[in-house]
Amino acid sequence: MLGNHLLEIKNLKIDVRVTKTRRLSIVDTASLIIEPGEIIGLIGESGSGKTMLCRSLVGTLGRRGAYIASGELKFDGIDLITAKQSVWNDIRGKRIGYVPQSALAGPNPVMTIGAQLAEAILQDENFPKSDVEKRSLELLNIVQIRRPETVLKQYQHELSGGMKQRVMIACAIAQQPQLIVADEPTTGLDVTVQAEIMELLKQIRKDFNTSIILVSHDLPLINEICDDIVIMHAGTTVEKIPSKSIKASKHPYTLALYNSRIDLVLPKGQLKTINGQPPSVGSWPEGCRFSERCDFVKDKCRTKQDLPLIEIGSNHQTSCLRYDEIAR
Repeated sequence: MLGNHLLEIKNLKIDVRVTKTRRLSIVDTASLIIEPGEIIGLIGESGSGKTMLCRSLVGTLGRRGAYIASGELKFDGIDLITAKQSVWNDIRGKRIGYVPQSALAGPNPVMTIGAQLAEAILQDENFPKSDVEKRSLELLNIVQIRRPETVLKQYQHELSGGMKQRVMIACAIAQQPQLIVADEPTTGLDVTVQAEIMELLKQIRKDFNTSIILVSHDLPLINEICDDIVIMHAGTTVEKIPSKSIKASKHPYTLALYNSRIDLVLPKGQLKTINGQPPSVGSWPEGCRFSERCDFVKDKCRTKQDLPLIEIGSNHQTSCLRYDEIAR
């Protein structure tokens, strides 16, 4: 699986320290590959491990008492698991930009927008301070903020939700990173602003050949903007599939997510929901972790075993043992 890719994740396992002796596994056997200029959608229910996987890409797991227990994580050929702090300092914010899940509250309330952009710009120690304001205005223009000269002097409470989000994206692209990790960047925004943010991300990809990992619960949105979709459930990757082929999914969990889309419901029709509840973090069932909620389950699905991703087509992988029996 590992080769010459921008980002390569294979069987990544992330644990969190609960006590001095007890460890809880929150991500297990997560796998993902992204190429230069590609947009990958990362979906799954809350608790599936998406955000912790994203944090592993910027080296901030330790702030949550978590760490990488095993697996492989490489960025542009660099082993990020064994990387020293000096290596992370050259990667975090410079080569990998991050738009956090709490981006609406992200701007510092006691700093002007100009001061926060200056911090992001001056991560490059060789950047001339005399050009910071010019670069800040360029960034605000890239993210399509009107009256950038005025916005530089404002504080976050003076901005709308959409403007705050654009400021966070401006900070993320300040160093022209090769990869942007956007963790639910449209949460809390109205539909119109969501569409504008998505168009902005697509434009950034087009203009700078930036790869993007987009985390969202909004499957129609993911379907529209992303090249490929990676589906996580109960801490593991269960399927990777081209976005345009989502209807041809070969994993019951992906199908259940797709069928629960509200935009597929006819007027006065009933919304389809996924059976049961996700298993508790770290208390996963043996065998397939979707087995207790699956309409296709057989005894062999509940047998203790490793469920690796199986290559079943062009850029299509699934961990379902019965993939060849599933048809929409």
